[in-house]
Amino acid sequence: MSDQMVFRPEAASTSTRLRQGWRKHGFWIVCGTVFVLLSVLGYLLSNSGGRSSGTLSITNPAPAGAQAAAAILADQGVSVTASDSLSATQALLQGEGPGASTVLFYDPNNFLSPARVGELTDSVSDAGGKLVAVAPGPLATQALSPELSSVGTAGDTATVAPGCGSPAAVAAGTIDGGTPLPGTDATTVTTPLLLFKGAQTCFIPAGSPAGGGGFLASNSAGDITALGNPGVVINQNLASRGNAALTMRLLGSTPKLIWYTATIKDIPVAQHPPTLAELTPQWIFPASLWLLLVAMLGMVWRGRRHGPLVSEPLPVHVKASETLAGRARLYQDARALDTAAASLRQASLTRLARTLRLGISAEPDAVVHAVASATGRPQQQLHALLLGEPPLTEKLLLSMAVELAALEEEVARR
Repeated sequence: MSDQMVFRPEAASTSTRLRQGWRKHGFWIVCGTVFVLLSVLGYLLSNSGGRSSGTLSITNPAPAGAQAAAAILADQGVSVTASDSLSATQALLQGEGPGASTVLFYDPNNFLSPARVGELTDSVSDAGGKLVAVAPGPLATQALSPELSSVGTAGDTATVAPGCGSPAAVAAGTIDGGTPLPGTDATTVTTPLLLFKGAQTCFIPAGSPAGGGGFLASNSAGDITALGNPGVVINQNLASRGNAALTMRLLGSTPKLIWYTATIKDIPVAQHPPTLAELTPQWIFPASLWLLLVAMLGMVWRGRRHGPLVSEPLPVHVKASETLAGRARLYQDARALDTAAASLRQASLTRLARTLRLGISAEPDAVVHAVASATGRPQQQLHALLLGEPPLTEKLLLSMAVELAALEEEVARR
């Protein structure tokens, strides 16, 4: 009968695994928790009260918002409805019923193509309504009406006089001419001040050549208007000069107002998903062929065999010391301190039981009791060394191994 005992490492306790996992991944757990909390807090703050932080948004009370204008219009009996897509705006125009509607159109990011701007114009015209475009781009201006055109941007002008016979412009008097939208600070210009020409052009900056553009232009029918200065409508400047009068006249001339701000929803979705060939750059195929050729040449160059294969008799015998060293390296790489400690203790208990002639089936407590009787050491101390909690650091593991070796030598000498 063999006097060797088969060792099976004991599974690490839950608390030990938790401590090891925390030491290894604690930093990333903390970072992830902080990120999630900040994301949730930012989402709650950005959506509190149904408010929006968008420029010219009717739910934005910030300086660049338009909540004040929408509230004043609502107090005067105008029904103000927000829209964030062309399809929603067209649905509102079709479902308004009796009474014409005014559509405020604001597309600072040029989400709508000229063709879709034309669709908006046709929808407003079919519904018998009016369209007020705030700072439209050159192509969008042409799509609004053939009578309108963009003639560039305005310079630094504090105030601008009407300079035309439009009732809205005459009622407003002077308006702000050099007040861009506020951005991250008071001096940030986020939207240029645009000039337009039309059948009727108003608020032409001083010093402009004859026939130059103005901040307000409309077609001959008066149902399509382009406003070049969004700063006239925002909360920060609404009470300045005649900004409020012009805003109320332009947007409050009908009982219903659709406040349409173009968003990413207006980007058309492809009719079919793109194929792999459409998504692949043209240079991928020749580059892949070149890399394949280089790889084949490399295999031919480095894959040559230097002589015949050498046969080796099987089975291969591995020295016990090599196996021990290999297992120790695996434990060290995995930081399996508890498993390594259990291995050392079990081996010591086996050798102590053999030395004290207790047999390989002796209980660990019986071995501890026998060692205490043989050495005179306190049984509690021996129990902590042979059966206690695993060490938490490699230094403590090394100290435990030295103590176990000293204990075995002490028992062997008696």
